[in-house]
Amino acid sequence: MPRKDAVARTFAAALAGLAPVWSAGASGQEKATAPELPRPKVEVPGITPEVLSRATVPGAPGKIAIVTRVTYAPGARRLKHYHTSQVVFYILEGTMVVQDDGQEPITLKGGDALLIKPGTVHAHWNASTTAKLVFTEFILVDEGQRSTVVVQ
Repeated sequence: MPRKDAVARTFAAALAGLAPVWSAGASGQEKATAPELPRPKVEVPGITPEVLSRATVPGAPGKIAIVTRVTYAPGARRLKHYHTSQVVFYILEGTMVVQDDGQEPITLKGGDALLIKPGTVHAHWNASTTAKLVFTEFILVDEGQRSTVVVQ
């Protein structure tokens, strides 16, 4: 499956780019923690994000790497939006449907990864009405900039 190979390479490249953030803590160096961004005023029902890591990126002034574990309740849906930065989704459990504006939806399952390029208007949701969806989001964003902009 060529698409899965490309996704795996993209995911590996994203992880490699974040490796300095993770290895800084492992080598005993002080981890550079980035300032907390303001929380959105409106929470999305059924969607629970948990920030696992937020750190400045060594050698990339003004860049912040954020790793978030996100849980979607059965049937939870994130309406149309875009990201101001590169975002990689990695599915841990459940099934996610992602639909870029004007495109056919794609389905991701446990072990799948997907790169969302900046400015790509899309929606995504938990395909199941009975099981939760859990995925990890890897985000590289400019300091002080919000990653997600709602368009609907």
